[in-house]
Order: sequence, then C-alpha cells, then structure tokens
Amino acid sequence: MINRFLLILVCLLGTVVSCKWHDSKDNRLVNNIVLNKESNLPEIWRCKSEDKIQEFTLKIMRISKDSLYAQYCAVYNNGQKLDCDFEENINIKAAFDIRKSGYVGDFFSFFNSGKGKCIIKRIDKSIIWEILEIPNGEYYAPIKCVLKKMDETEEHKKNFKELKGFTKSSNILPIDYKNFAEKIKLDIPADDNIKNLFQQKYQLGIDAIAEIPSTGNYSLYIVNNSSGDSDLIYLITVEKGKLVDGLEIANSSGHNTEMTTFYINKKHEIYIYSEENDKRKLIESYSLNNKGHFNKQKK
Repeated sequence: MINRFLLILVCLLGTVVSCKWHDSKDNRLVNNIVLNKESNLPEIWRCKSEDKIQEFTLKIMRISKDSLYAQYCAVYNNGQKLDCDFEENINIKAAFDIRKSGYVGDFFSFFNSGKGKCIIKRIDKSIIWEILEIPNGEYYAPIKCVLKKMDETEEHKKNFKELKGFTKSSNILPIDYKNFAEKIKLDIPADDNIKNLFQQKYQLGIDAIAEIPSTGNYSLYIVNNSSGDSDLIYLITVEKGKLVDGLEIANSSGHNTEMTTFYINKKHEIYIYSEENDKRKLIESYSLNNKGHFNKQKK
C-alpha cells in the first residue's frame, strides 16, 4: 500500500516538474524574442542600403510580451523623400504572435497612406523588419531589412562629425539641383532653434537639412521640406541664433511636369530656373553677400 502511494506521489511530482519545465521553456522562447524589454526606452534600431542613400530607423517606444508600439523613419534617395515624423507619434502597433516568433501588426506611413501589415522579430543581436501587406498610398519603408541597435548619443556625434566634414569640403560647390543629393548629406534636423526659425518665417517644417560653406560669419543651410504637396528646397542664413535671410530655390510636384530648379556656383551666385522636359529657362539670379543676405540681380 505504501509502495503504491509512493509510486503515485512520484508520478504526480514528475507531472508537476514536467509542466514547470515546459512553462520555463516557453518563457525562455518569449523572452528571447522580446526586444530588451527591461532596457531604457525608446530603443533605436537602424539599417542602411548598400549604396547608403536609403536609411530606415525603428524607434521602439513601448514593449511587453504581448505588444509593441513603435515609430519608423524612412529616408529615401539621400533625403529627397522622408517618410518620417519629428514628434513622437506612433505609427506601428503590433501584438506578439508566438507562431511567427515576432510582433505582427499594423503600420501606416507619414504620407497619410492606408494601413499595411508588418512583422518585427529579434534574431541574435538584430531585428528583422518585414512588410506582410503593402499599404495603399505613398510610403518609403523597405519591404524587408535587418536592423542593428544604435547608440543614439554616439551615433549623433558620428553623424554630426561626418556631416560637418562632408559639407565643409571645398568640393561641395558648385551645386546643381540634379546632383546636390550626391554632394550633400541631408540629415534629420537636430537643432530646435533652426526648426523654429524656419517655421516662423515660412510656416513649414524642416524634413532634412545640411550646412554648406559660407563666405561670412553666418551659417548657410540648404533645407528640404517634402511633407506637403510639393518638394521644396530653401537656402537660409543664420547668425547668432537668428535667421538672417532665406530663399526658395526649388519646387517640384509629382502632379506637374514643370518644376523650379537651381544652380549655385563657387561665388555663391544662385541661378533659379523653370524646367520642363530637361529644358531650363532662367527666371532670376541672386548673389549672397558677406552679411548673409540674398541680393537679387538685374537681368
């Protein structure tokens, strides 16, 4: 009788141990996929195309075993198009799917597209992003890419150093509308003061910006606004935290074959053209003086 009782007890204990082992295994599986849930958020992950003119950044805002909330920023053609938002607005909401070993959910682009479906999952020290259903409308997120974790502070310093070295090069000028994306590294704006100055003057946001060489004690920037109906490019000058002057130098829209383009020579003379079917007609020209003002030239 005692032996039978001990046998039953051993079987019961074996069942409990077996259950706990399976639970532990499942938890280890989930914890391996959950993306550093105990680290400081937001976490930023990034991938770049081989030619380095496309970039995709994923900012994980909130995460648990059950859900993920994130925001992406897709930079296309060296900043010619920016599928981004510079406030912390979430555009990815996903739920953990143990069958797919990742977070599956909806996303939308910042060009007011319809909803698409994506999966985000962890593999070793990387994140895999993949679009499962393409959204209706304009978007620039990649179909699939592998992202690496980014140290925001160090990356910002690195990018700033590269940007300053790249744009201060004497080889920057002359710049033509057709090749400026190859010569200038447009970057997401980090200076809130410049964003505010531009917003106050033009009632527009800055989607991308780069500093280019100037001839005076002011800073000269080329600014891109691509989040509206038209793709706009401006030159602005800033000195001691104040906007000195500004000039719209390009305006293009996908709905119109005619566009405004520009050319800037080594003397900081700016030529603005009306262009259609690769044929240019000079509209006006400006010179930039040593105080940062754009002076219109007589025809």
